[in-house]
Amino acid sequence: MLLDPLLRGKWEEKEIVHALSPTDHLISKIGINLIQAVESCYQRYCTTPNDANARAYLKWRFRLHQRLRNNRETLVAINDALNLGLFDETPGKTFWDCEF
Repeated sequence: MLLDPLLRGKWEEKEIVHALSPTDHLISKIGINLIQAVESCYQRYCTTPNDANARAYLKWRFRLHQRLRNNRETLVAINDALNLGLFDETPGKTFWDCEF
């Protein structure tokens, strides 16, 4: 071990490990609260499908599309990583054709 603080780390070449996975990076970019709201509303709708749960889920799904300005690549990536039901048409219409 080297004692000089300026020379420490010169002999240790370690691989840099990133703390965030690509999914975590997307979530942090979008916002954890928005993702959790969409996910919880979708789970609530799947367990008890009624009009109130469908309206709540559609509201949060619309806000997610609006937040990402309907960026299809990012929305598909986050939908594949988490179960957000962005392609599910049973609660109501999808927002893929909207322009923001």
